[in-house]
Amino acid sequence: IIYNIININVGENMYQALYRQYRPKTFDEVLGQKHITITLKNQIQKENIGHAYLFSGTRGTGKTSTAKIFSRAVNCLNSRDGNPCNECEICKGILDESIMDVIEMDAASNRRIDDIRELRDKVIYPPARTKYKVYIIDEVHMLTPEAFNALLKTLEEPPKHLIFILATTEPEKLPQTILSRCQRFDFKRVTTKDIIENMKNICSTLSIDVEDKVLNLIARNSDGAMRDALSLLDQCVSFGSGEITYSDAISILGIVNTDMILNIVQNIIDKNLENVLQSIDEVIQNGKDIHQFIKDLINHFRNLMIIKTSKNPVDLIDIDEESLNKYLNQSKNISIGFILRGLDILVEADEKAKWSTQPRVILEMASIQLTKLEEELSLEERVKRLEQGIKTEKVLKEESATYGNKSAEIRKEQTEKEKPTVDKQQEVQNKKEIYIDDGKELQFETIVNDWQNVLQAIKAIKVNVFALLMEGEPISYSGNVLTIGYKPDYGIHRAAISTPANADVVNQGISAYFKKNIDVRFTMIGDKPIDKKEEKDNKEKAIKEVIDFFGENIVEIK
Repeated sequence: IIYNIININVGENMYQALYRQYRPKTFDEVLGQKHITITLKNQIQKENIGHAYLFSGTRGTGKTSTAKIFSRAVNCLNSRDGNPCNECEICKGILDESIMDVIEMDAASNRRIDDIRELRDKVIYPPARTKYKVYIIDEVHMLTPEAFNALLKTLEEPPKHLIFILATTEPEKLPQTILSRCQRFDFKRVTTKDIIENMKNICSTLSIDVEDKVLNLIARNSDGAMRDALSLLDQCVSFGSGEITYSDAISILGIVNTDMILNIVQNIIDKNLENVLQSIDEVIQNGKDIHQFIKDLINHFRNLMIIKTSKNPVDLIDIDEESLNKYLNQSKNISIGFILRGLDILVEADEKAKWSTQPRVILEMASIQLTKLEEELSLEERVKRLEQGIKTEKVLKEESATYGNKSAEIRKEQTEKEKPTVDKQQEVQNKKEIYIDDGKELQFETIVNDWQNVLQAIKAIKVNVFALLMEGEPISYSGNVLTIGYKPDYGIHRAAISTPANADVVNQGISAYFKKNIDVRFTMIGDKPIDKKEEKDNKEKAIKEVIDFFGENIVEIK
């Protein structure tokens, strides 16, 4: 007797985790699952109760708690709007586990066919004190195929007094034969707002002073699981004495603070690899969890992605206004392509780090990839442009070969067929703009200064011509002739843009921009420019040499 009394006293004084202390006792207390609790309450009120239910969803979303509430509600002597009263002898007996008609079992440790056969033998007996005998089978996806087959027989022909509630985080692993015999309810992740509100109420009840930033931090790292959030809060409560600060929470939970993450990502953007690696070393030396740090980086890049693409990012990310402004400033310096590729790298690193004995190396490799990412993206763009140029040149060669093999008559016939009607010709002429020279001299410096705007004007006319033109640069302007030069590696681009169709687009676009009839020519930088006077002198010199050799009476100049 003395032994039993000691046991009871110890049990009463033993600390109970917050998620157990504040487990919901009624359907109305279950957070974020109204689409489920309302349905279950209606079934109980109308006595339209099924014999098998499947509760599926991620961890900590209330599956087991809802199952326990349901087991009391269907047997409650004084049910209130479908909720259990939690005061009658049945409710109290189920709560303190003195009534054995509600059985909770873990399929992970009772997964064999013999376990299910034993269960099947017991379910035929009616409940001792309650109206329904309720079996709650948690993590039911862990059952073996043979065990599922044994369970299926009972689900097909259940006794009237029996209710099965199957709970799982992986419903896709259940056989279709089981799924088809259950009423399925999918539990959603609990929203950050609901998690924070619940934690505030608990802290208020416990007379604990906690900063809002702490609650936001915990909620963000709980991944929509109320149980996980309360476990993290429990750690923080145990650390402090009536107060929880942000710095304490960062230290306890092994999370890297927002400013540190912002600083590391900024160094990545600035390509300052040395600082990035030193920051990683500092994080690890301070005892932070590497896996958690990678997740923090993923979350940071995700926030940048939302801010970069959403008109109302505040609705989609959970950060305070001060941090939001910092994110906005950082997002201005990077492209969405950089962010998306960065997320790919970090997610891959997260997967590798889970199974690696050297997660630090995985993290450092990912950091180096991120720092070199801009160069990689730039190279990809250059390759794409080169491929486009090669494709254009190939098409031009094929067209040239095709037309070169045709006779003049065939070409003439084709030209006549493709010749536009009078109306079409008039339409084309109306579309051409007449440029009136204002008499003012256009300076080469003006062209150079306005070149980026000129490129955008060409882009609006034809994108592929813009892509070819942007690899060149103005090198001279004289007598309304503008010369565009291409570096030695861009001969393909020069050849492609020199085609009549592309050159006409450039002439029209540049003439329209400067309101002058400008003739654009393309050359390779390093080639000797063509001097018309020198060309004329050379021609006359060549003619004179021919006349001197053959005689003036023999040579005829055409």
